[in-house]
Amino acid sequence: MTRIIFAGVAVAVASLTLISSASAGALMKIGVADDRLMQRLPGRAASTAAAWQQRGVKQSRLTLVWGLIAPASSSVKKPTGFNPRDHQSAGYDWNSVDAAVAALRAHSISIEFLVTTPAPIWASKVPSRREPTYRPNPIEFGDFVHAVASRYGTKVASYALINEPNLWQWLTPQWSCTGATEGSCRAVSPAIYRELFRIGYSEIKALTPRVPVWGGSLAPLGSVTRQGARSSIGPLYFLRRLGCVKENFTRDRTSSDCRSFKPLSLDAIAHHPHSSWHAPTQSNNVPDSVTIGTIPRLTETVDKIQARGGLRNGSFSGADAARRPLDVQIDEFGIQTNPPDAWSGVSLVKQSDYLQEAAFMMWRNPRIKLFSQYLWHDEPLDKLSITAGSWQSGLYFEDGEAKPAAAAFANPFWVDLPRRSRKATIWGQVRPGGPVTVKVQSRTVGRARYAALRTVRTNRAGYFSFQAVVNTKTAFRFYYDSDGYGAVTSSVRTVKPR
Repeated sequence: MTRIIFAGVAVAVASLTLISSASAGALMKIGVADDRLMQRLPGRAASTAAAWQQRGVKQSRLTLVWGLIAPASSSVKKPTGFNPRDHQSAGYDWNSVDAAVAALRAHSISIEFLVTTPAPIWASKVPSRREPTYRPNPIEFGDFVHAVASRYGTKVASYALINEPNLWQWLTPQWSCTGATEGSCRAVSPAIYRELFRIGYSEIKALTPRVPVWGGSLAPLGSVTRQGARSSIGPLYFLRRLGCVKENFTRDRTSSDCRSFKPLSLDAIAHHPHSSWHAPTQSNNVPDSVTIGTIPRLTETVDKIQARGGLRNGSFSGADAARRPLDVQIDEFGIQTNPPDAWSGVSLVKQSDYLQEAAFMMWRNPRIKLFSQYLWHDEPLDKLSITAGSWQSGLYFEDGEAKPAAAAFANPFWVDLPRRSRKATIWGQVRPGGPVTVKVQSRTVGRARYAALRTVRTNRAGYFSFQAVVNTKTAFRFYYDSDGYGAVTSSVRTVKPR
């Protein structure tokens, strides 16, 4: 063990980890999802994609809302002569999607398509209800997915099907209740989703068999009580019902939607583990929820369902499909800020800190392959947008003014010192990635100057990590030379043995 003494502090470098591609999290992709910039504000897609490429964004999710692309969405009858399987059929509107795809491909950013409800009214099994999320017809959904996959082919790197199907805002009914008590309610949205996913998966694989299709895309929370069609379901409960297992993970062979059950194949689990105003390491203590600090709940549940034959890893065949663990894709995670959101936002400084800590936590988990920021710019904050569920989790305010998190996005940095330990993990990333020389410095709190701690070389994804023994309250930072920007310094992390 080499001991290096700086500014009166003994900082022992326990081990240096030069990350290899085989290491846990070594090449975790960084993504961004912001459909307002990419699809709903004309003329913004190209400049947004250019900014993302410069900041190391490797993947972006585009949400394809079925009812916004298909014709006559508010009608109970499908337009005469319209062929939903043909992407060139008159009535389809692909303009905003085409522009976003072209912009992202021009800047070498991989594309995830999230194909989702709300559906056209005519595509519901019960169009007379005029509810665009009510029991979408799987055949109609399959036709739409076929049109999408036919049009874009291998331009798309991955798919997810149905956004947050455990929320009533995207899929109804969630529960079917025969009486006024909660005990009379049974979850029905998992079975509805299962049918939609099966047909969408098969349509994509028939056209582009090597393009992965992710299942889940689940919201982190459900409703506390069961109150019928518009009472959402916790993600873990949703997954258990999706795979037809009971709470103790034994197979359910008696429920009406599980009697003829066949395992569901998917290529990864997508999840949206928003933690609201909680710190990333905090649990919200809500049963069946999965926020950023409780991701192990998700993987443990998925693994147990897979072990009971409820889920299969579609990326493999034969026995491997039943035993190879499913990767987790975090294709949406955001921290809302106050300002501008006084109701559900944290301070600007906390947002920056929380996002960097969360990035470290996800990198450390070998099951996580993608970590995506949601959003880039805040959505409008007014009465109409609040009613519609707008988000203020951007790295920039709506007008483009940068928050502190915008600067930290280029070089996230975290120092993890567990309780009752003096061995800290020093972690960071330089985006857009590639081998970069990074100089890490430390300073005992109360001392005036930083001193060199370690010079490291990042891996091809821009990550570095090593461990150091910390004997007293110490501040850390790193800096590097950035083309066109000169020397760039990370945020400061201060830790103290506890």
